[in-house]
Amino acid sequence: MVAAGVTVALVAGGVLVARGGLDRSPAVLPVDLGDGGQATAAKSGDAGAAIEPAPAPGGVAPARPTDLGDLPQPWPRVTYRLKGALPSLPGQARAWKVGDAVDAGRVGELAAALGLAGKPNEEQNGWTVRDGRRALVVHRLAGVPWTYGTDILGACSSRSGGAYGAGAGVRCLDADAPVASQPAPPGRPSRRPVPPSPAEAERAARDLAARAGLDLDGATVRVTDGYANRVVTIDPAVGGSPTSGFAWRISVGAKGVIQHVAGHLATPEPADTYPLIGVAEGYERLKKAPAIGPLRWAEVAPSIARVPCPATSKIPCAARPLPARVATVTGVRLGLQLVPAVGKGTRPAHLAYLLPAYLFDLEGGWTDVRAVLAVPDRYLQP
Repeated sequence: MVAAGVTVALVAGGVLVARGGLDRSPAVLPVDLGDGGQATAAKSGDAGAAIEPAPAPGGVAPARPTDLGDLPQPWPRVTYRLKGALPSLPGQARAWKVGDAVDAGRVGELAAALGLAGKPNEEQNGWTVRDGRRALVVHRLAGVPWTYGTDILGACSSRSGGAYGAGAGVRCLDADAPVASQPAPPGRPSRRPVPPSPAEAERAARDLAARAGLDLDGATVRVTDGYANRVVTIDPAVGGSPTSGFAWRISVGAKGVIQHVAGHLATPEPADTYPLIGVAEGYERLKKAPAIGPLRWAEVAPSIARVPCPATSKIPCAARPLPARVATVTGVRLGLQLVPAVGKGTRPAHLAYLLPAYLFDLEGGWTDVRAVLAVPDRYLQP
């Protein structure tokens, strides 16, 4: 607990303690806002959405859910319109920071929750736990992103190949062969497995998250369809606020089998409290936000129809251009968005920030929620 008259401030990735109760402005944060100058995110982003993982330790390909389709191009721009008046929200909110520290004990607890019998192996880039064809990879990066996957054969490909392509670490696909001619992986039936019901998938995902130590109090849970699975996205609450970009994504197959998982292990720590730009300004920035992309189908709003690759197409197939959409803003909440700090040279930053953001609930867009940073630009130093 911080004693009265002591203020803790986040300054350029460090901690400054100011005594005597002196008034001061919140720290300017060295954050990476991307090319657009204003970070925005889809609600269902996975661990790599905000922080691009470095090469995995041990040469293990990071696991990715076998969702229906990775589209390389950004999704077309959305035009936004309001349904009703914008709400009145607080004028200030606390930011949080997440580091890259994790110990073998925490990695071991996560491995045990996943049913892995192997021991954590520490390397320069993080930790790995192998158990036959299953593997857990924990990256020593801001937020401590981690992935788990079954049928791990080694580094194969960092992206899936097409609408019915295998995920990373699963058998590689022949990019010049038609989709219909792709052989089934050894020992697996060619017929599409029956996925669990949404309720069964959510129950299995919640059970895993609880065993792994994720606080589900206040979390938002969303279930979407994969090709032969259900993908459960759990956005935990931090300090009582909903989050964007800090989710756990759990792919659940037939009979409740956990196939792939991606999440963060870092424990958020409180930082400064910031004034906010206001909901009206946030909405104006939403309307000017660049197109989202790329997204997997499991990250797309459930109302969007799937367009699979034709059986005679190549992998990856050239999907038909998607039309622009009009999204209706049905609500706005004050939450937190994960934003990486600026790295030094070629080295990634050891900190990321959960910054106050407006979470716009949408109908008719590519995603059901989109986040816009609520911190004034003068406190963000790209």
